[in-house]
Amino acid sequence: MWMTKAPMPMFDIRKYPYNEERNCIVIGGEAMIFHCHHYLNYLQRSILDADYIDSRPFIIGSAADAAFYQLTDLCRGLSINEAKQMVADVYKTFGYGLINIKGMTPSGGRFETYKSFYSKTWRMKFGSSKRPVDYFTTGFIAAAYAVIYGLPLDQIFAEQLSCMACGDDRNVHVVRAKECNFSVYPPKNPLKFNNTPKLPINWEHEETVTRSFLGAHENMVGNEEGYIPAFGVYITRNLSDFINRLQFEFVRAMQDVGGEYGEQLASELLLEAGHACGFFTYGGVMTSDEWNLMVKPYLHTPEDWIKGLASLINTMGWGYHTIVEVSRERAIFRNYNDFEDLSYMRMYGVAEKPVHWANSGGFTGLMQLIYNTDLINGEVIDTEEGFRNMRRSKAKYKTRMLKSIACGDNYLEAEIST
Repeated sequence: MWMTKAPMPMFDIRKYPYNEERNCIVIGGEAMIFHCHHYLNYLQRSILDADYIDSRPFIIGSAADAAFYQLTDLCRGLSINEAKQMVADVYKTFGYGLINIKGMTPSGGRFETYKSFYSKTWRMKFGSSKRPVDYFTTGFIAAAYAVIYGLPLDQIFAEQLSCMACGDDRNVHVVRAKECNFSVYPPKNPLKFNNTPKLPINWEHEETVTRSFLGAHENMVGNEEGYIPAFGVYITRNLSDFINRLQFEFVRAMQDVGGEYGEQLASELLLEAGHACGFFTYGGVMTSDEWNLMVKPYLHTPEDWIKGLASLINTMGWGYHTIVEVSRERAIFRNYNDFEDLSYMRMYGVAEKPVHWANSGGFTGLMQLIYNTDLINGEVIDTEEGFRNMRRSKAKYKTRMLKSIACGDNYLEAEIST
């Protein structure tokens, strides 16, 4: 009896090595960054809760735009069936869940999935939603449809009809050639890095810790369900331009309706989302088995914990984090080639104000963890209640974004102080 062999994956993450000089991972021309489900859902909910703006078009459009660029590169030269397999493999590898688009035709199609990162983790974090939440997958499928059948994004209609976050038994997405119902953006500039020499972390164990985790990204791929559980959270390998365009378009929309006040409110909400990332992601990392085995033996002071964390996350594609100075009262952090600034320059050019909310909010969350909890003494603080107790609005630390590559500086710099 002949056995049917499973098709070989079209996508292999091992073909895309980590760039140690620039502290980044580029796949199909797009910078990739890891984020956890806490940050991604908190960011999306912060945007959706501002119901006086219509955010759905730019959330879907941000996903479609970034995925279109990447899938255009990855699917070049492939047959239609091979391209469909590539799309499914990329989606699973990056931790978004599972999709099957084999039934897609030149007219579009209806696609069902039972494994969705956004729907699953939204319910985990917030409970049921009144409306579908997997905007990313809607945009991703729209991009795949455009790439596979040679259509421009501005001639595609895409929407999610049902969602497991709403209590449905599956997610259903549809795409078809019709008047576009999401935002479409102008062509982007080439991805460009800043080659300013880095200020090293002033810590003798930096290289040892960094070397221990380099290459780990090859193992951080979707499991049989298309999810990546790591460090006590679910993570995805995100298209940097997708996450960052969400932030930039949110600020623009808030500014349109509220002027300077709207812009300031959006900035505070984005810093808060970054703070959630710092609290949950960094907290998960610093209580993980990997941390206890490969980092904790080198930690003797609270400052060592901060430097150890920076040494580890410099392998995650977020640029190069370093510490200019740090104490309980005040710290100055830098990042060379941070993902927010590089995305802004690629999509919009020069910025008038710093745009690195996720990084700066993350730095604040890190200071909170180290100096205002008993994390370093073994306390588990990875709960929603713990985060509510440590929210920036109640925190001792304040965040000041001092320098930004998008503003013409050579690096990101943020001050976190009491």
